[in-house]
Amino acid sequence: MVLIIPMNKSDYSNLDFKALGVMKLVYDEGSLSAAAAKLGQNQSSISYTIDRLRAAFADPLFVRAGRGIEPTTRCRQIIGGVGELLDSMAALAQPPEFNPLESGETIVVSCNHLERSILMPDIIRRLQKEAPGVHLRVVQSMVQGHRQLSGGSCDILLSPVQANTANLYRRKLFEDRYVCVVAADHPLANQRMTMARYQKCRHVAVTYDGGWRPLYMEAAEAHGMELKIAVEMPSSGDLLGTVEGTELVLTIASALTRNVDDRFKVLASPFDARVTIYQFWNTRTHHSAAQRWMRNVIAEEAGRLRGIVP
Repeated sequence: MVLIIPMNKSDYSNLDFKALGVMKLVYDEGSLSAAAAKLGQNQSSISYTIDRLRAAFADPLFVRAGRGIEPTTRCRQIIGGVGELLDSMAALAQPPEFNPLESGETIVVSCNHLERSILMPDIIRRLQKEAPGVHLRVVQSMVQGHRQLSGGSCDILLSPVQANTANLYRRKLFEDRYVCVVAADHPLANQRMTMARYQKCRHVAVTYDGGWRPLYMEAAEAHGMELKIAVEMPSSGDLLGTVEGTELVLTIASALTRNVDDRFKVLASPFDARVTIYQFWNTRTHHSAAQRWMRNVIAEEAGRLRGIVP
């Protein structure tokens, strides 16, 4: 069946914030079924909402492309304004004051293992003391953090990833150096890691299922090195076990080695490579007193961390 859209008349009474939110979610997820699952609704409800919006905008908005859907040119033009409108409305709806001791606010933070392991413990302890009723939900960002933020799946993103941040606020939290970790019985455990030795070694790398390229690799390439990657891991949460009892080399942020025991040896990297962690948020939460309080807590705890990492 071909959908006929009258192009000379629009019914703007079909426009409401809930419907626009559905449209934005379908756009972000690239799928009606994915949007329905995220909202806990059936797909027919989502289809009905999109049909109302098609009539309102006098455009198909989404068309079939293979097994999925693609936004039309008009939809791409509209969606930026829809996102700004929804964010502005969300900002207006925020209460003007925030009492952390009395709040039952839910705050969603997206990050990966590095940020979770070195920032979250102190943040959680502080929340339990200063805002015991606040519900903190931490979600895995992988390499989708900026998309989660723009789609409303999280309120705050902690990440080194510098994606398109034109519509986001950003605050630098801390910078850390990369170091090398080897097993205690590694042939190089008691030697200096030189460029030549580093290049000859076989390495473990975190790639987030192929969606991420470790930042230290750029520094290695700048020095003319092509690393031999023997093992690729989906996250940095279980890396130490991959080098124990092997001759593999693991290159990670130094903060992740604070609790390394005598089964491993931490060596200085043969070149200067660093990772910088930022805090991102958008217009939707920018003026929220609760979110501003939480962002400040994160920044203050990161400030204490700057005195620990080299």
